[in-house]
Amino acid sequence: MKKSLLALALFTTTTVSSAQDVPLPDYKWSTEDISAKGLTKEALFKSMNRNLIKLGNSICSNRALLWLHDFKRTYDVDGSKLFLFYTGKTGDSGAKTWWYHVTPLIVEKGLEYTMDAGFSADIKSPLLINDWVKKFTGSTNCKEIKANETDLVDLMFRNRVFPETTKYGKFDCYYKKVPAGYWTPSSVARNLLGVTSTGTPTTFERPEIDLEDVFAACKEAVTGPIGHALGSGTKRCKKYLGL
Repeated sequence: MKKSLLALALFTTTTVSSAQDVPLPDYKWSTEDISAKGLTKEALFKSMNRNLIKLGNSICSNRALLWLHDFKRTYDVDGSKLFLFYTGKTGDSGAKTWWYHVTPLIVEKGLEYTMDAGFSADIKSPLLINDWVKKFTGSTNCKEIKANETDLVDLMFRNRVFPETTKYGKFDCYYKKVPAGYWTPSSVARNLLGVTSTGTPTTFERPEIDLEDVFAACKEAVTGPIGHALGSGTKRCKKYLGL
């Protein structure tokens, strides 16, 4: 009953005439406009699972995959992802050095919004892309990576911060919008470059979310890295996926 009431609460009487899907550069994919289904970004954000997922200990790419999976199976919403890549100038976050962060991305009335529910103390609602980028880098001098910029795409394999200065100019951060099914930076690079991290040719497509990826991401997200290493979380994730 509670789930039914929540689903009902997500619907509004707003007209959908302003709904407009937003295509992703370099992909045959568009981020679906939720207003076409009578959904609102605020209610969708409120519905995001914060109980199963260990927000403070889980990896952002695992959280993002689970939340997008929930959007699809619960509300039939095809979201996408925004990967943010740091430079040495912007990669420090307290005692940690971040080289990337990722968030679910949705569209409402033609505008793109980040849905980053992993930081409840600082982010309490959906944010426009520039606001989200500034929140996590302190800057909006951020370059969008294009598929033909293979030197930048290749950096997604390296697990370290990006250079501030390249032949494209000087930037504080970089970003790439991708379909929901691309789980990690390396999966994005594999698809765009057609090679593995060691240079072996490959064909890799993930426009749709893969349930095996979701199961693997779930086991880390519900236990944290240590619990995942110990093999915890399997029972909870099987229940979550209905296996």
